[in-house]
Amino acid sequence: METPMLPAVRQQRIIELLARREFVTLTEVQAETGASMATTHRDLARLATKGALARVRGGATRPAGPPAEARLLAAYLVRVRNALERHDLGAVENGLHQALSACERLRSASRRSAPGGGLRPPTPPGTRARP
Repeated sequence: METPMLPAVRQQRIIELLARREFVTLTEVQAETGASMATTHRDLARLATKGALARVRGGATRPAGPPAEARLLAAYLVRVRNALERHDLGAVENGLHQALSACERLRSASRRSAPGGGLRPPTPPGTRARP
């Protein structure tokens, strides 16, 4: 009888399998790890919770990268930091405006995709929050 793999070893095998292929089925993961179907489901659930993969019907796929708008926001913030280091306040102001616009676009996108409307805008000081 073959010795069962430790969970960390099974999960590493799953990650390596996804590195070779974009999508894996439950049956392929089970064959690769030698685990039962229930253990395969648990391993995939744990890896999905950690963000190492994305669960799809019948298997798993590589995790999605950050949305384009988030990458754009990160680039604007790097520009702001570089402008601050150069003491270029005009470039800082311009970069902050661009970053704010990207944040607003991200927030509106999260409102559209999140159940219940997403995040609420912050309540201005001196006012009461709506229930």
